[in-house]
Amino acid sequence: MKQVTYDSSNLVSGRAVRQPRGPLATSHAGPVLDRAPAVFTAVCGVVGTLCLIGSFRINPSPPADLSTAQLVDWAVQHHTTIVLGGWLQGIGSLLTVLFALALVHLAGATHRFTGWATLLAGGAILLVSLVEVTFYLAAAQAAVAGDVATGVIANALINAVQHVFLIAPALLMPVGVVLLGSRVLPRGFAYSALVFGAVLQVLGLVGLFGVLQPVIDVLLIVQGVWFLAAACTLLVRPIPG
Repeated sequence: MKQVTYDSSNLVSGRAVRQPRGPLATSHAGPVLDRAPAVFTAVCGVVGTLCLIGSFRINPSPPADLSTAQLVDWAVQHHTTIVLGGWLQGIGSLLTVLFALALVHLAGATHRFTGWATLLAGGAILLVSLVEVTFYLAAAQAAVAGDVATGVIANALINAVQHVFLIAPALLMPVGVVLLGSRVLPRGFAYSALVFGAVLQVLGLVGLFGVLQPVIDVLLIVQGVWFLAAACTLLVRPIPG
């Protein structure tokens, strides 16, 4: 049975006023952010971002000028870091998408169009990430087993999937729109999310026809910093009043 509270100021008129409850309830002083969901959301953002950064650090791409035999030797030598980096990428992507969806929930936009758009973008990015991890594992296992053909094909598919990350809907764009209409985070996070998301979406198209990977890598790092800063802000900021 749902609990209903009543506003004493309306008892004279005989009208019962139902007070909203939830992660972003409203009091006479304004919106009040429930700390438990906020802390859980922030932890997902921090841990997810650190996992992604760790995966990039320990699982670098092989040099571009390696022969097939050298590429196989490189994969065998880096088997452990490839597998661990793939695991970190998968878990980091999951937690980062969960962080974005939790922001939507805290903002009360779960059933709005922007909330559904965030769900779509997050699901697409998580799917692409897990597909790339699958090819990482296939390449590492093929190299150890001496299956050169499978290893070469998996490496080529990894390079192709990396382009799909930027073709998929940019997660920061719908998140930015959601944040514009809420007090979950300061307004600057909403504007910067929209800018970064739009730039990454454009580079996803332009990058198919030119060598822009160094620029894209820098922007992806900036995006990671955005998620980390947003999570830390959500963790330490006072309750809005």
